Amino acid sequence: KQWYQRRVRGRIKDKYESQISDLEHINNTTQSKLNAMKERLTDVEADNIRLRGGIKSLERQNEDIEKVSSRLKGERDKVEEVIRGEFSERLVHLEEENRNLKTELVECRTRHKLELERTERAHETEMGDVQGRITSAFAKRDELIRELRDKEGAASARADHLEALLIKQREELLKPLPKK
Repeated sequence: KQWYQRRVRGRIKDKYESQISDLEHINNTTQSKLNAMKERLTDVEADNIRLRGGIKSLERQNEDIEKVSSRLKGERDKVEEVIRGEFSERLVHLEEENRNLKTELVECRTRHKLELERTERAHETEMGDVQGRITSAFAKRDELIRELRDKEGAASARADHLEALLIKQREELLKPLPKK
């Protein structure tokens, strides 16, 4: 019986020691996690302080930018007024220039039309002269063709006559000579 009791006590002791070992391990793990979390919390708090400082800096920059923006807006309004005035002056000047150019255009068109009519009359006169020269040249050509055809006919007749004489002479030369 004692042996069984020792054996049961030994088993219970082993079981409790195993559980204590597991709990110590869990406790150590939890403690290291806690320490890691504390370090992370410290880092996050440091980042938070740094970011708050950055936010304040950005707020100051934003205020400065708003001041500059207000000043630039006022300057822009002044520049717009100046530009509108200059644009208005320039527009008046351009309208005057446009009227002058239209007047010049009408004058140029009138001069061009007169010059074109004068050129067309001169062209028509020149074309009449050219037509006359062409007609004269065709008449001379036709006369020359007629003369050349007459000469060709005479030359052809002379060639036929000479050819006939040549045939006659050949026949005489080829005729056997009478024997004496």
